Amino acid sequence: MKPNNDSRAKRALRFIGPRLFQFVFVIWAAYTLTFLLLHLLPGDPLIAALSVKGGDATPTDPDELRELRARYGLDGSMWDQYVTNGLAALRGDLGVSIATGQNVGDMIARALPNTAIVAILALVIGVTVSMVITYWAFVARRSWLRNSLLQIPPLGVAIPAFFSGLVLVSVFAYGLGLLPSSGSRNPLSPILPAVTLAMPVGAIFFQVFSAAVLEARASSYVFTAIAKGVSLPLLFFRHVLRNALLPSITILGLLIGYLAGGTAVVESVFSRDGIGRLTVDAVLARDGNVVQGVVLVVAVVYSVVNLLVDLSYGLIDPRIRPAGRRRVRAAHDAAVVAS
Repeated sequence: MKPNNDSRAKRALRFIGPRLFQFVFVIWAAYTLTFLLLHLLPGDPLIAALSVKGGDATPTDPDELRELRARYGLDGSMWDQYVTNGLAALRGDLGVSIATGQNVGDMIARALPNTAIVAILALVIGVTVSMVITYWAFVARRSWLRNSLLQIPPLGVAIPAFFSGLVLVSVFAYGLGLLPSSGSRNPLSPILPAVTLAMPVGAIFFQVFSAAVLEARASSYVFTAIAKGVSLPLLFFRHVLRNALLPSITILGLLIGYLAGGTAVVESVFSRDGIGRLTVDAVLARDGNVVQGVVLVVAVVYSVVNLLVDLSYGLIDPRIRPAGRRRVRAAHDAAVVAS
């Protein structure tokens, strides 16, 4: 029994190990690249940020500047800052904002829930609408109806987010008065930003999901099932949907990463407090500590989601697991020997 348990542990380690390494590498790379880009910008980062903040009131006293550098983690050599700030980030300390003097972690913690609500709602709306349209295209008997349905979602990619957001505000906020046009306090305020984001997100997901579904529709097992009298709705939910989930979940992980950091335009259009707007304000203020903290948080969210996506492959398709791959290989070798 013990060797069997040891072999299972080794197989699990071989399956999870590379994914954990990728998880750590993405976060380290995001921190390193952001740190280098911020420090390669022309001029002193502290002086530049203080100039944007205070204008003519920018301090020039060497002792005061030395104290500010120590406070904002900008003292010492570039290597010292890289190591010190990196170790502090591992402890959860993202530093202090130069523009506001607040703790960067607290600023992100206040902004993240607003972004998360809009992102999750946008993902649910986009994926749901895409799956419904794909289902109707799958069960459609007439080819012209199927082709017409397949042309609807790509419009979400063609229309810019800022334009669709302004149209939604004009119609549903100012025209009909059904939804608030801006802000974060009204319980209904996330709806319009979420719909705006759901259009491109749903269109991207639809392109992958519908392609997998329609490819399955043209396969031999679907043709055989239809010949045996299995209805198309039953066939879709029992067989085709499961086969189409694997490539769809891959793009789903990428879309969640996009939503975690791609809300700047939508939050600016709808005047919402969130990660995107916080990033825009930090870039305009040359507040490198906030930019670095936001990039790290987004990298962690993206890495966690993709790690979960990779681990979910084995649940959806057992052939991806190490044991499943061995069974598939053994069956293939047996078939070759038999032939």
